[in-house]
Amino acid sequence: MLVAFACVPLAVAIGGCDQPPLAGSTTVADAGSQLPPVDGSPPIEARDASPGVDTGTGIDADAGVGVTQPDYSIVVLPDTQYYAASFPDIFMKQASWIVESRDAQQIAFVLHTGDLVDSDVPEQWTVASNSLHLLDGVVPYVIAAGNHDYIDLADRVGMANAYFPPSGFAAYSWFGDTFETGHIENSFSLIPAGATRWLVISLEFGPRDEALAWASSVLQAFHDQPAIIITHAYLYHDSSLYNQHGPPQFFNPHNYVMMGQSHTTINDGMEMWQKLILPNRNVKMVFSGHDVNFDDLPPGTTGLLSSARPDGSVVHQILANYQTCTAAPCDVSPQGTTVNGGSGYLRIVRFSPAAGTISVSTYSPVLDQSLTDPGNQFVLPMN
Repeated sequence: MLVAFACVPLAVAIGGCDQPPLAGSTTVADAGSQLPPVDGSPPIEARDASPGVDTGTGIDADAGVGVTQPDYSIVVLPDTQYYAASFPDIFMKQASWIVESRDAQQIAFVLHTGDLVDSDVPEQWTVASNSLHLLDGVVPYVIAAGNHDYIDLADRVGMANAYFPPSGFAAYSWFGDTFETGHIENSFSLIPAGATRWLVISLEFGPRDEALAWASSVLQAFHDQPAIIITHAYLYHDSSLYNQHGPPQFFNPHNYVMMGQSHTTINDGMEMWQKLILPNRNVKMVFSGHDVNFDDLPPGTTGLLSSARPDGSVVHQILANYQTCTAAPCDVSPQGTTVNGGSGYLRIVRFSPAAGTISVSTYSPVLDQSLTDPGNQFVLPMN
């Protein structure tokens, strides 16, 4: 339940608390109760931060007070499903650009927020695999499962694990573990970026209670590491959380077939906030996709919510999805603009510890164009 409101100063003039939510509204929510450990689940071994690795303060612990950390970037890939279905060259161009731009953009890692494919079939997974595996050994990457990545939502079974098996990631020192053996849909990684090491947790579409409990245990085990959560459906296009108890929303996870199954549970954005993100203060950012507002491209579907906990720590929650329709091939928007599934737009999130800022930009390596509207280009404070 939302109980109070407060303003978080942003590094750009994007309005106060009386502005629309897209401008970065800030909420404080009721913490509720901590999730208990999963019965029978193996304990997660806590690991200390590596020597000299910052835990989110912007200061290298071993280098002396005031030593400036280097800038670095992460790339966020939202909803590539129509590229996998109809425009494979766009998917390949995105991946190739990341490889080619790794050094110039100081790309530390890549996050995919789900719906890698439109249909859970080998032909589309082959496109996703051929593209994303270009990053192997070049740039660490973490994927989340979207609703289109499953052939059976009720049982949460899809082909992702055949094309992106956990065993393939296990060769890399940054990869941690998964919630379920052999399943990549819920995973954690510890990835160096500049002088920081980020804990990245990927959660399945509409995560089960058990998956949230596992994620909470990971966050507690690595409580000294700043954390990022990626999941497919979390933030709505009006910059509010997906919330089954609020006003009607399109595409809420609770509207999908999983809820008709007695053997599973599901959590939307508000439930993830209350059960997982609010109680764990090391969560700094949440990235999601999924929602489509049917607006033209530009600007696409975007959202931003910066939420403060009672202790003052802040979570920046960011939505991006450049699809403009809900069926392949999505070559033309409802307004008649050629969009080709999203025109290859991706997010570049640049961290500047010395300035204390996070700069978000949106770029298409296919069009060699950027989106510069306030929903696609903005600056946030590090915290």
